[in-house]
Amino acid sequence: MKRVINSRNNLVVVEGLELASTLLTRMIGLMGRKTLTSGQGMLITRSGNSIHTSFMRFPIDVAFISKGGEVKYLRSEIKPWRIVIAPLLTPTDCLELPAGTLRKCDTRLGDILRVED
Repeated sequence: MKRVINSRNNLVVVEGLELASTLLTRMIGLMGRKTLTSGQGMLITRSGNSIHTSFMRFPIDVAFISKGGEVKYLRSEIKPWRIVIAPLLTPTDCLELPAGTLRKCDTRLGDILRVED
């Protein structure tokens, strides 16, 4: 299982990473799940600059990250049935996390998040 590490502080942001890289998995994302437990996360590739939390049952934190893993935009505690549009001009991936994870892991703009096996 892959995990995500913050290069600045060496904290584990995600212990069990799911990858949403196909059209279908990107469209479905976390919809319909009952929870996203601590240590879990989903990386939605090529998410552009927006995500939605329609049909979700729990709040999430999100980090929009560049191809090199740099955190470009952060939002915490996004409730279900919301749309998030990051003010970014370049395409990004989006890391979706349980609410409170960004604060717990002290994740900041400009941090580099790396995916490891």
